[in-house]
Amino acid sequence: MAIVSGLALLIVFTVFVLQLAENAVRREAEGRVRTTAELSARLVGEQSLRFYEVVSAYATRLADLPTPVRARLPAVDHAALLATLQDMQQEVVGISSVAFSDRLGRLVAAVPASSLPPGTDLSGRDWYRGIQKVSPYLSRAYIAAGAQPRKVTVEAVKAFDRRGRLLGILTATETQRTQTFTDTYGSEVGATVTVTDQAGVVVGSTGDTSERLVSRARDPLVAQALRGRSGVRLGNVDGRRTVSGYAPVRGTGWTVLAEVPASQAFADVPRLRVTLLLGAGVVAFLLFWMVPLLAGRLSRARDALGVSEAFQRDLLPQQMPPGVHSLYRASERRMLLGGDFIDAVRTPDGGLAILVGDVCGHGPRAAALGASLRAGWRTLASAGVGIDRLDLLDLLVEGERRDEDVFATVVCAWISEDGRTLRYAIAGHPPPLLLLPSGTVRLEGPRGAALGLGATGQRPTGERELPPGWALVLYTDGLIEARPDGGRERLGVDGLVAWATDPDGRADAERLMQAVARLADETPGGLDDDLALVVVDTSSISPGVRTTATTRSIEHA
Repeated sequence: MAIVSGLALLIVFTVFVLQLAENAVRREAEGRVRTTAELSARLVGEQSLRFYEVVSAYATRLADLPTPVRARLPAVDHAALLATLQDMQQEVVGISSVAFSDRLGRLVAAVPASSLPPGTDLSGRDWYRGIQKVSPYLSRAYIAAGAQPRKVTVEAVKAFDRRGRLLGILTATETQRTQTFTDTYGSEVGATVTVTDQAGVVVGSTGDTSERLVSRARDPLVAQALRGRSGVRLGNVDGRRTVSGYAPVRGTGWTVLAEVPASQAFADVPRLRVTLLLGAGVVAFLLFWMVPLLAGRLSRARDALGVSEAFQRDLLPQQMPPGVHSLYRASERRMLLGGDFIDAVRTPDGGLAILVGDVCGHGPRAAALGASLRAGWRTLASAGVGIDRLDLLDLLVEGERRDEDVFATVVCAWISEDGRTLRYAIAGHPPPLLLLPSGTVRLEGPRGAALGLGATGQRPTGERELPPGWALVLYTDGLIEARPDGGRERLGVDGLVAWATDPDGRADAERLMQAVARLADETPGGLDDDLALVVVDTSSISPGVRTTATTRSIEHA
């Protein structure tokens, strides 16, 4: 009787443990699928942001054009416009065509030459309607007419002249960029990754070779993502049980689905069931065996995280020169190595060279490329090579990267030994800020293409005389893309300028550093992206030539 009772209790205990284990495995599998969808959305958003930065860089090159009159330009200006469009179409991977329209949506020029004559009214196009509400605007998918109809999307950016007046709209048409991403990433994670536009039309899907427009707007998961929600659900897709994760692509209106067959996602469940039902004795044995195994895996995960954190610290300079203040925070949500890098070094002429950069993507490869770029730049700067020689870093990116789509943005600055002259170069990176007693100035240009995009030749440089009491601010896009206080609005460059300005309109470096430190430490749920900030003030000048002006000290973060 005791044996029967013990056997019954053992069976009940086994069934109870089996149920708990199955539920845990299912939750873990569903969590992986949801994470895949959210990470895919993140990568699509970053890809869109990088592409926008490239298009915006070319839009700034149109600032010297006159305003088109009836969608026409003088011959010399039309030739300059065509040259810029040709450079963009040839140098940027993934662009099939580039066009410029006036502010009323009438075609001015296109590369390759369009079948539509100049002056054609394009104001009925989705990209024109969309950019009236938000700029930049990533269009809905549509089928481009031609000998071989293709599914395309358009990135539209407003172009302004040097007085800030609207010249027109620069558009870049993409073809296979999204489809290539869904094929590559889907095969890596073992899921069908589908990207839809803001109307629920499929832009790209793993293994999809058709050039038809297919709408999934009626799919309840796509509808949820279109409303800005993310999650995971188990249901039927084409008559097959499927685990589906869904997430919105922030800032574009697009959505991402990650779908894995339930048999694949829950492949561990049948094996677990068979193992646990072998017998009460086997159950007891497994319990004693699995506990230390799970503990060991958890310990290894903690060790791996510790190694990642140590590696990230090693990627940053061990010590900054006097007067250079830096702040770096890794994203708490990804828990991955980032691609942000910073450095500062004295040059042979007694000046101070500063670098801030960002490699697209995250993880060990991005971090390793960032470390290589930092080391290469430090070598060049220490040898007295000018900041305009960013083409040498181009060669380093092309030689070290594992993927041709990987690129990096950097901003470099050089301050003379007497602290009176500033030179700077921008390669696809957000503009630095110059804090002056009279207020804050954005150093918007000149601006060159990001590293690794195929650009040739030296990058243009800007130069400015520095009055007493200056401070220079360099940062990565993780700062201006952050959402203060957990809100929906990104900080942006305008918000950063506001943080650097006191109520009386004077620039205040200490105020800026404190605000950024609070953002990094108090953002609900942690930062979405890595954040790096470097501030240089007059205290960086050698003591023998330091000006009499003083600035308030900045606490090193």
